[in-house]
Amino acid sequence: MTNNLFFEERGNSDNPKIVFLHGLLGSSRNWRSITKIVSEEFHTLSFDLPSHGKSPHLGVCTVKTIAECISSNLRRRGVESFSICGHSLGGKVAMRIACDSPAAIEKLAIVDIAPRDYPPEHHLPTLTALLELNIAKISNRKEADLILSEQIPNWAFRQFLLTNLEVKDGILAWLPDLKGLKNSIQFLSSNPLKDGERYEGASLFIRGGKSGYVRSEHIEEIHTFFPQSKIKTLPQAGHDVHVEDREGFLSLFQDFFNE
Repeated sequence: MTNNLFFEERGNSDNPKIVFLHGLLGSSRNWRSITKIVSEEFHTLSFDLPSHGKSPHLGVCTVKTIAECISSNLRRRGVESFSICGHSLGGKVAMRIACDSPAAIEKLAIVDIAPRDYPPEHHLPTLTALLELNIAKISNRKEADLILSEQIPNWAFRQFLLTNLEVKDGILAWLPDLKGLKNSIQFLSSNPLKDGERYEGASLFIRGGKSGYVRSEHIEEIHTFFPQSKIKTLPQAGHDVHVEDREGFLSLFQDFFNE
């Protein structure tokens, strides 16, 4: 268990706390545009998940081991009561924390993910492409972008992935543990919750109308695990809801947290 995860902190520490968790191959920086605004009223803590960003690597990991790392880091910093917001993989981790420590959670916000199994094959081509990139033979992100374009044609997605490529003194290195994440993907893709588990507190699920991650047939599953949940849709957003419709996301988010 690692107790020194990297995190970004904003706002007055006397204000109510909200913990932000990013998705697979993301980092705490993915929440910056949101926390800059939210931190006017709240104390925000945005973590790099284990094996991501500037946080230590775990090797093979599960949603539960990641959740335990986050919880351990919060306890170590004296954070006993907090709300939590997670996107995608971070949403699964947030669900796990809420069910493990319901008394500590004030409110729960989940962004474009459901408590269900997802096909691990969805992420394998991306992880394989990154692992096969011979970074020893290239000197900058532009070269990496050109090579990756053959296997990952979506430009915006490539730019997101390349934020994980650190350039220092002309030498490139991946920040996340790509091999460990690839070997963990079957565990990270599975439902983080078991039958009978519940979080009874206030919950908000925000989904993208153009995303297939949370479909209408998943709503019953959400209510089973989170009986007090509200489910809201931003019609013009895809999976990265808080990026693709930031204003819409903030409106729903702030309404929920200011109730």
